[in-house]
Amino acid sequence: MAHIAEDKAWYSKIGAAVKERVQGPGKDDGGRVHPEQIGNVPDEPRQWRGFVFADDLEQGVGPGLVSPFVEPPAQGAPKEQRLVVLRAQDRLSYTLRDGDGQELLIAKSRADGLRFDFFRAPGAGAQNASTDGPEFSLVALDKARKQWTLSALRCERCQSLGKRQCGKRELVRIAQYVESLGEGQAFLMDVDFPTSTSADSTDAIVCESCGDPDAEWAMQLTARRPKWNPKHKSLTLDFHGRCNLASAKNFQLEDPTEPGKVKLLFGKVSEHRFALDYRYPLGMIQ
Repeated sequence: MAHIAEDKAWYSKIGAAVKERVQGPGKDDGGRVHPEQIGNVPDEPRQWRGFVFADDLEQGVGPGLVSPFVEPPAQGAPKEQRLVVLRAQDRLSYTLRDGDGQELLIAKSRADGLRFDFFRAPGAGAQNASTDGPEFSLVALDKARKQWTLSALRCERCQSLGKRQCGKRELVRIAQYVESLGEGQAFLMDVDFPTSTSADSTDAIVCESCGDPDAEWAMQLTARRPKWNPKHKSLTLDFHGRCNLASAKNFQLEDPTEPGKVKLLFGKVSEHRFALDYRYPLGMIQ
């Protein structure tokens, strides 16, 4: 019995030591594992909450992969993907829904409008926003908000390679500008995608940890130019019945090598509702 009591006391000490290492001495550190105390753990929130993620996986509610939001539809798909964007009353958050009303992504804007974070909607695999965190970010590279970059905050190639430090994957770069057309001025944009110079591949991955060394940026989409209407003295653009209200936010993207073939359409339907249609080479998040 004496040995049993000694063993119990020894295990209690071990348990207390582990608890102190995991939770920390204070009560306000969020239960983080401190990298400076335990091994070479990257100083990143997903590493701190490893036990929470493990528990989520056991319950079958892990965050999952982001590829369904990044991968484009088939190149030869006859129809575009049609989605709906709902804007909150405060104009600081947006919800992306499919045609059946299922929520897919939720975008939240920073107050200064220089950053948007994209979260999975609860019905699209997210269970706990505090542990899942945002999946994507759209960040302005200048205060004038002319240059933007869209990134996946978790690179799936890093995950598939079992890298301990998962990198951030840059998906597209966007340049916005104003161009004079007729007697008016149009707000336009160009969209650059990473491409590969390798002969056996056209796609490339730009990641700070596992990126392709031969990746280059090339413009693949540009805004479709409206036409000046001298009768109405305004710029006009046909939205094929998908847009009901005039708005500076209405735009279309096309391949500059195939003018007239719309790859993305975004148009205002009502005060806080917008239509979003897209096809290859764009994925849902792009």
